[in-house]
Amino acid sequence: MKHRLIATIAAALLASGCTAELPAPDTHATTHGVEFADSSELSTLLEELSFSGTLIVSKGDDTLLREAVNTSSIEDTTDITLETRFPIASMTKSFTAALVLTLVDEGKLGLDQTLAELLPDFDAPYADKVTVRHLLQNRSGIPHYIDIPGWFDNDVKRAFTDKSFMKAVEGLDLKFTPGSDYLYSNVNYFLLALIIDRYSGMDYEASLQKQILDPLGMTATGQLYQDPDGLAVNYLKHSDGTYEIIPVVNPVLFRGTASMVSTADDLNTWGHAVIDGKIYSEAAEAEAFHTDTPMAWTVAELPVSEEQSVSVTYYNGRLIGYLSLIMLVPDEDGVVVILNNNTVGYENMIGLAATLATNYFGNEN
Repeated sequence: MKHRLIATIAAALLASGCTAELPAPDTHATTHGVEFADSSELSTLLEELSFSGTLIVSKGDDTLLREAVNTSSIEDTTDITLETRFPIASMTKSFTAALVLTLVDEGKLGLDQTLAELLPDFDAPYADKVTVRHLLQNRSGIPHYIDIPGWFDNDVKRAFTDKSFMKAVEGLDLKFTPGSDYLYSNVNYFLLALIIDRYSGMDYEASLQKQILDPLGMTATGQLYQDPDGLAVNYLKHSDGTYEIIPVVNPVLFRGTASMVSTADDLNTWGHAVIDGKIYSEAAEAEAFHTDTPMAWTVAELPVSEEQSVSVTYYNGRLIGYLSLIMLVPDEDGVVVILNNNTVGYENMIGLAATLATNYFGNEN
């Protein structure tokens, strides 16, 4: 059959790797993936998804697809263009991890050093048990932000200061013994940003700019709390199909963990830099892309036919209507970037990325 359920493609990919985040409930559309032969079939797929955002597929220096998509399901909205910037949410973690691993390469800190050693002012009972490695792998046992009392009350979030937020984080109880299990948590990467502040000789934002953004020419990439201009409007989709615009409150709370904004073009540049070995040393790459315990990436096998699969590395982000996903196909020198601003659903994002990768890299074109 020409059509396959996008959820089936997503499930096959998710089953073969460690997921960055679990799908959000009640956000996926009932639609079909398609191995499209031309742009009209891709357009039909995007229309079925009511997709709003930008997409890029590239192979080396060749751009195979580069498109901004606007949906008719939302009225009175500013058009998305290829220059539109999107919060990339948890994809921020991949950049933070790269900065930390660079500090490890430079001997400025060690993966098995504890929070007590590296952040002596961090007053939590587990500080002498949680290591940098645990934080990077999301295996510290420190809870996610949702366990912070009052987290879903915007007035509570808005009132947090640096000091009061740190107290809230310090007050969280471990979910399990560090290193014994996996738990996705923004707190891990918030703490890693503080470690970068302390050991890079500059603050996290300056380190990111100097080490990654400036060398790669990622001029449209920055922090939501510093440079919010030119952002796509976020449309949070409710279960009845209606949309609501909800502002991101106190975005500095997501520093180092879900705070960055970027464009599809900039993220395409980032993806190729990763593939080309410009970001990680061999030792750092082995840690970041470890099959069982990756650091801010997911490593998987994508079935492109009954006989063939390709290795892919991907990561995603989700923040109040915004969704982002980057998928690397290293053996093909391929990158897929998808940015969305109307809650198209995580399963649909990964299914769409997998469909694009299958179409462009899964045969001898």
